[in-house]
Amino acid sequence: MKIQRILTVFRMEMKKLIRTPMYLFFSLFFVAMLVIIFGFALGNYYGWGPDAYGTPRSIFEHMVPGLFAYSGIMTIFTFASAVTGDRDTGVQRRMKATPITSGEVILGQMFAYTIVPLLQTAIILIVALLMGFHPIITVGGVVMVFVFMIFLSFCSVGFGLISASIAKDARSAGSLAFIFIVPQQLFGSFIYMGEGTRVIAYYMPSQYVTEPIYRIFFGGTLTDIFIWIQLGILVLITFIVYLIGLKLYDR
Repeated sequence: MKIQRILTVFRMEMKKLIRTPMYLFFSLFFVAMLVIIFGFALGNYYGWGPDAYGTPRSIFEHMVPGLFAYSGIMTIFTFASAVTGDRDTGVQRRMKATPITSGEVILGQMFAYTIVPLLQTAIILIVALLMGFHPIITVGGVVMVFVFMIFLSFCSVGFGLISASIAKDARSAGSLAFIFIVPQQLFGSFIYMGEGTRVIAYYMPSQYVTEPIYRIFFGGTLTDIFIWIQLGILVLITFIVYLIGLKLYDR
């Protein structure tokens, strides 16, 4: 396995993203736009009460941790559509005629579709702060937020591989991706469904990002064992989903 080949795939995917406005919008700016909308609409409403540590928080501030998770799961759509698009246009077939291996292709794509959500995370955090989000956070806390987003991105790449393996073309892959996106959106991101849905939420990878990020932003410390348990569960889920996606895609 050669690093140069992996970097070639990485550069190809990044160029594709830049040249495709729809992918660029969904990858970098869609959730940031939602942050702006929710900030204006709900920044002065306090219907959900104080945070878990007793500090008064607007509905918008309560939603911000889940918006980070939502940005990560949107990677499922962009990755599934991009991979299937390569198959439709014959890019994958041409690659098979070169020395590059399928493992190198997947690694290059995985790095590309992990870096992009991290850029999106930085954009969302900056926009949220400008819109009136007031987290209690340290440098270590910011690093942990990015760590959670890295693993959620890996997990989303796995779901994207599953979608691409089942779908016949890029359009159906994008539609199929929402089978994995919508449940995580409803039960494990910024949409509050009530305490009765918490049991369902714990079957969603995004829940293991939303809840610990909520704690990190609103007063939790990095010595909180709950945060590390959530990270461990997320890593395990990510490994399983990515392994399944890779096996299906290789077939």
